Amino acid sequence: MQENPRAQRTYDLLLKALTDLLAEKPFDEIRVTDLCERAGVHRSTFYAHFEDKRHLLTFGIQELMDVFVPPSPNHQDFQHALRRVFKYFLKNKQEYTHLFLDPRNASAKDLFRREYIRAFRGLLKHRFPEVPAADQDLYSHYFIGGLLTLVDRWLETDTTTPPDQLAAQFVRLIPNHEDIFGGRPPERENPSL
Repeated sequence: MQENPRAQRTYDLLLKALTDLLAEKPFDEIRVTDLCERAGVHRSTFYAHFEDKRHLLTFGIQELMDVFVPPSPNHQDFQHALRRVFKYFLKNKQEYTHLFLDPRNASAKDLFRREYIRAFRGLLKHRFPEVPAADQDLYSHYFIGGLLTLVDRWLETDTTTPPDQLAAQFVRLIPNHEDIFGGRPPERENPSL
């Protein structure tokens, strides 16, 4: 969606306003008017770029994914990307604690989860086009479900664990992680057994 520096400034202002407002109230209670007032952006400008606040949140999530997911990761690149994810969540702990742990933000968290699944599925499809789409979909749900559950637990109870250690632990928990991030397709069980 990046069109020009002026548009990028508008996106940045609106995303900052959304982040700030999430620290104050649930996503479902945030109105476009609140976002525009906080960002100093006219409503017509908002609607020139976004359909609604869910579209803005989706845009923000997609920008995060562009930063965190390397285009063709190997094992080390992916672990480094996970470290960046955990460092980002730690830096923005207050906002993400509200977004992920407040049950009133379930719809926003679900949107976040779906975007992460979509991006990870795209990564698997790019790296392993020979793996059936149903397997890619299942693995994406499994992986992102585990990642976001770990983020929930970490934000709720234990952000003293350093992001580097958390990323290394998470990668070790992924079945066939060397195959997935080392370039070989995941092993499939022999269905004839």
